[in-house]
Amino acid sequence: MQKYFEQVECIDINAGKTFLKKRLPNNLLLFVFSGNLIINCNYKSDLEINEGYFVLLPADTFFIATTVTTSHIVIIHAGTLSEMIIEDPEWNPDNPQILPILPALAKTLKQIEYLKKIYKTRLN
Repeated sequence: MQKYFEQVECIDINAGKTFLKKRLPNNLLLFVFSGNLIINCNYKSDLEINEGYFVLLPADTFFIATTVTTSHIVIIHAGTLSEMIIEDPEWNPDNPQILPILPALAKTLKQIEYLKKIYKTRLN
């Protein structure tokens, strides 16, 4: 269980803040529960991700992610969790697809976030 908790980050970010500026060693699933983001991928085009959507950012790619509005984001350092997506013939790492967060997935992620907060409180 500890391994999976370390893969998940739940963050609140103020408007206009850059929260990711690096080359990713692993695939990264980025879920936007509130707010809006702009992500620049390998200094090419910008991706705009709105509230209620998520994107899989591929490994070995440089990203700059900035919030447009105050945002609540769940980040999963995906690794093998993303294999189903990257094995899809439609997957193009140079053009990440922005997809809606389904209600069941949103509920699961909220439960994980809640458990992570409880676990963190117990450690402190």
